[in-house]
Amino acid sequence: MKITDALLKEIYAHAKETYPAECCGFLVGQFEQGGLVRQVRRATNQNTERNDRFIISGEEYAQTQFAADEAGLEIIGLYHSHPDWPPIPSQTDMDSAWEEIYYLITSVHDGMPLNTSVWRLAGEGMRRFQSIALEILDENEL
Repeated sequence: MKITDALLKEIYAHAKETYPAECCGFLVGQFEQGGLVRQVRRATNQNTERNDRFIISGEEYAQTQFAADEAGLEIIGLYHSHPDWPPIPSQTDMDSAWEEIYYLITSVHDGMPLNTSVWRLAGEGMRRFQSIALEILDENEL
């Protein structure tokens, strides 16, 4: 998956703001070219009971899908943070994962983003994540 440094910094800022709770949002772009993120859209975490879970409302998903369609783009993935935990998918992430899309996870320790990884469900009908390479681009590389 490919993302610009500026967009990745937006995710990091979101993760810092919501710490110690998880942040979440949308990766909007194109699946072509290995998954190119063109926009990052913040979502409101609807989960108020636990810091280590995120829930995005159907309404917010629909609004983001509409805006992506209007721009000739699509939702290619979701991002979220893991407060004080590695950037690897949890069982909760696995239970709610959709095929086809990318999952960008940023690990945040003591309020500072440290590591980021990208995942995708592997194989048809299989319920396991596969690590995906993350390529960070400069704006002029788009």
